[in-house]
Amino acid sequence: MRRAWIQIHLWLGLSLGALGIFIGLSGSFLIYDHEIDAWLNPQRYAVSGPEVSRTYAEYAESVSQALGHARIANIRMPEEPGGPVVVIARTQGAVTFQRVYVDPPTGRVLEAVPGGGLIGWVHRFHENLTLREYWGREIVGAVGFAMLISSLSGIYLWWPARGRFREALGVHPGLARSRNLHYLFGFYGSLFLALLSFTGIWLAYPEAGRSAVSAFSPVSPLARNIKASESLAGRKPIAPDAAVSAAQALYPAATVTGIGLPAGQSEVYRVNLREVNTPIAVFLDPASGALLRRTDAATRSAGDRFLAVQRQLHTGEAFGAGRIALFLAGLLPAVLAATGSIMWLKNRLPRTPRGSLRGPR
Repeated sequence: MRRAWIQIHLWLGLSLGALGIFIGLSGSFLIYDHEIDAWLNPQRYAVSGPEVSRTYAEYAESVSQALGHARIANIRMPEEPGGPVVVIARTQGAVTFQRVYVDPPTGRVLEAVPGGGLIGWVHRFHENLTLREYWGREIVGAVGFAMLISSLSGIYLWWPARGRFREALGVHPGLARSRNLHYLFGFYGSLFLALLSFTGIWLAYPEAGRSAVSAFSPVSPLARNIKASESLAGRKPIAPDAAVSAAQALYPAATVTGIGLPAGQSEVYRVNLREVNTPIAVFLDPASGALLRRTDAATRSAGDRFLAVQRQLHTGEAFGAGRIALFLAGLLPAVLAATGSIMWLKNRLPRTPRGSLRGPR
């Protein structure tokens, strides 16, 4: 059994593990995506002040005029005081959305970035290898399965004999450096790597995950399946600020984090709020502002909470300062692949007896 697991561990690392290196590196990058983006592109964050003093309609109009009558999909409030308002918009005929950074006090457009720039590309690569139309997300999920099995099998193969556990936790003077590094990084990082792999699988296969969870607990319908009670039929939707006011009336103590605008005749308003670190979503009819659905701590089922926590664990939101640990865990596939490859190559080379000299035949 041990010999079989050695082969499984080896070939998972040499095959799907190669993709795992790049997925892990991109994941480490995204742990600090906002900080990296602000460092690389300070002009996007050069706000004139922290006050969010414009209405949602004014932010939408400012972006629409700057881009030439763009369709506004989403308005996101600053994640931290002193940050920009971010508007997601699409211009007529454009294939991808533009990520627009807006000055909160004035509504002035700071910069419009097609496709989200580098940060947007890394997000797409991490989620689907930029191959969304070609089963990219499913491939990433398969890599997640491989990394999960590799992490758990690595612990099994590392597990020391009885009475030698404490000794196995440190460096072995008699082993090569590559083997010592592989054992140490593999053991101490395997739990974090397994966590990232496990949560990534749920994000890669959302429909299958919801079906599996629904066997044990009720699961709410997907947000994209919520439709307006009646078509707009040529009527204008209520103003974004009216939709936000209706949502805030339900949760007076909550802070608005963003609003999704209706895109078609049957699409709805989605207002995102946060109350004591608890995310809340309110879905409203675009014609009347009537409440269609809301999700909060009281309305979420156990299945909803389980699915929601997978993303929080994967992105580090559930850890706070523990993001450093997840950042380092994203580097592990590269370290383990390098040290494991060295170990494999050394085992394949002919061994020279100690004390003998090997020369040309």
